[in-house]
Amino acid sequence: MSNRKTRGLRTVLLHLAVAAFSLAFAFPLIWMLMTSFKTPREYYSMPPRFLPKQLTFFHYKEAFAPWTINPNELSESTYFIEESAGRVESVVPNIFNSLIIIGGSVALALLVGIWAAYALSRFKFRGGENLGSWILSTRMMPPIVIAIPMFWVMRRLGLTGTHVGLILIYVMTQLPFVIWMMKGFFDEVPTSLEESVLVDGGSRGTAMYRVILPLAFPGIIATALFCIFLTWTEFLFASVFTNSTSATLPVVLSWFRQDRGILWGQMSAVMVVALIPLLTITMVLQKQMIKGLTAGALKY
Repeated sequence: MSNRKTRGLRTVLLHLAVAAFSLAFAFPLIWMLMTSFKTPREYYSMPPRFLPKQLTFFHYKEAFAPWTINPNELSESTYFIEESAGRVESVVPNIFNSLIIIGGSVALALLVGIWAAYALSRFKFRGGENLGSWILSTRMMPPIVIAIPMFWVMRRLGLTGTHVGLILIYVMTQLPFVIWMMKGFFDEVPTSLEESVLVDGGSRGTAMYRVILPLAFPGIIATALFCIFLTWTEFLFASVFTNSTSATLPVVLSWFRQDRGILWGQMSAVMVVALIPLLTITMVLQKQMIKGLTAGALKY
């Protein structure tokens, strides 16, 4: 009986510890959410207020649809601090920029990386054992090292400030990760399944599309999600290779730092909305992602 009580007490303490750690990690996100609904007077108040007195969507309108703001709202004393710091344009075009660049870069990186990973997994050639490690080592290079040389290359090609230029940069940075991850998944697929297709008269392309890819689909989902997460929050390359018309969402967040202050309300509203796609993708594809991560690649 005492052992059962001890185990029950340990379980309760374990759950309390997990809840405390989860709350500690989630607190900045909760504070950001509360800030997006506060007036400037409230988030500048001392001592700081955690909950707003009244929920206000002014910052969301200011960040995403400034043309819907009533001029009377700008004259209210509750917003004089933010208005004195400055304003930025709607971030809706920049959200579309991020979606276009992320979609193009992830799709192209998977298209090239899957075939490269398949070649490393199935074909034996001189130096192939170390080629995968060398490819992954290129991902460890500090991005700032290649930012300036790649800027001059893209400038000579006329691709600076365009979606295509940043997509190519992201493909270059994502490929080592995609190849390494997908090689691990392909190694887990038995070669006997592929050989049976070849014996029956099928080609390697047929075996790839009808056998290998369906079995490695959870790994493809996990790899794509990691690429999306890394690209959605990437700032260095986005700030170097874009301009005011092609800037992505992380670059726009830096614009909220004005000469006379930081637009905390607008910044928090944009970050809350920016988290929604990541949370949605994670919740919808959670099972495939977990299955993919436990299937093979992270064992290496």
